[in-house]
Amino acid sequence: MIAAVAAALAALAAAAEPPPPPATPAGILSFADALLRSGESYRAATEYQRYLHHFPDGPGANRAVEGLGRAYATAGRWDAAAAAFRDLVGRRPGDGGPRLLLGTALYRAGRYGEAAAVLFGDDPSGEAAVLGTLALLRQSPEPDLPPAGRADLAGAFRALPRKSPAVAGTLAILPGAGHLYVGRPRDAAVAFVLNGAFLWGTVAAVRNEQWAVAGVLGLFELGWYSGNIASAINAAHKWNRREEGRFFRRWEEAAAPRWDLVVLPGGGGAQVSWRW
Repeated sequence: MIAAVAAALAALAAAAEPPPPPATPAGILSFADALLRSGESYRAATEYQRYLHHFPDGPGANRAVEGLGRAYATAGRWDAAAAAFRDLVGRRPGDGGPRLLLGTALYRAGRYGEAAAVLFGDDPSGEAAVLGTLALLRQSPEPDLPPAGRADLAGAFRALPRKSPAVAGTLAILPGAGHLYVGRPRDAAVAFVLNGAFLWGTVAAVRNEQWAVAGVLGLFELGWYSGNIASAINAAHKWNRREEGRFFRRWEEAAAPRWDLVVLPGGGGAQVSWRW
């Protein structure tokens, strides 16, 4: 708490001072950081690239590479962000922060195998171990976890409440039962009423020897009946995707980087909340 207050006060003090001249290296970085904080990620990326073009080995080069990666990340350009963060890992070997950033960008880009390899690098942090385990779970519900992997997390994923599509389809032989199984009572009622109505109409038409009407109603009933089974199976799949999606979102929010760099005089920085 004290550190957060101190960082906030330092940021306010920095904001009260005039920015560096725009033509200087510090001025370019200052402007890029200001653009990123205001949400103008594409313009910020351009300014970071400007700095790296003119001062590739300047004192703020690492900061510019990290800012470039963050600008691409906030714009949702995860492959470009990964390329920038990979450069940062090379510039800051042994630092777990850039590896977490790179792993997160690869994860968001859907490159789960690469993300896991990066995140389970040398001595991964707690956040890296969580995100690496999630990356492996994205690939398989029974992943081959490394020693640093979160076995408890994999167990919680396997223990999620799921619905069997096969069971849902079998129960749907009785219209509505499959939908009740997956927790959709309204769809169950609709399936039961519609199938019951068409079946009753078909039987009544046969008893009255109205063969044409019976054929039409029977054809419609066949469509409703098969659709009822297919709908119950799809509903089970949707249930499972929903539960898995909630699981991943909950743990991703806890593990993925959520901070941005606020530049202070002298090139320092503070951490503030930023959700990717």
